[in-house]
Amino acid sequence: MQVIAQEPDISAGEMAQKLGVSNGAVSQTLARLERKGVIKKYKDPSLKNRVTAAFTASGNEAIELFEAQQASSVESFSNYLSGLSGKDREVIKGFLSHVEAFLKGLE
Repeated sequence: MQVIAQEPDISAGEMAQKLGVSNGAVSQTLARLERKGVIKKYKDPSLKNRVTAAFTASGNEAIELFEAQQASSVESFSNYLSGLSGKDREVIKGFLSHVEAFLKGLE
C-alpha cells in the first residue's frame, strides 16, 4: 500500500521489482486488497499486461491512518533519543556495533 501511495501510477510489475518480490506475489496481494475493498485494479487498454491500482475511499482512510501512526512512532522514538545523555548514546552505539559485527559473522 505504501508503494501505491508513493507512486500512484506504478504498475504491478514495477511494484514487484521495487519490492524485490515476484510478480505473482504482487498479483496475489493486489487481488486480496481488491477483495477487501481497499484498492481497485485497472488495466491499461493500450498495454494489456499493465495493471495499476488506486485506493478506494476505504483504502485512503487506511493508508492515512497508517501514515499518521508511523509519524507518531517516529516522533516518539526521536523524542526518546534526544532525551538520552551522551554517555547513554555511546553505550547504545557500542551495543549496536557489537550486534552488527555478530550478524556479519553469521553470513
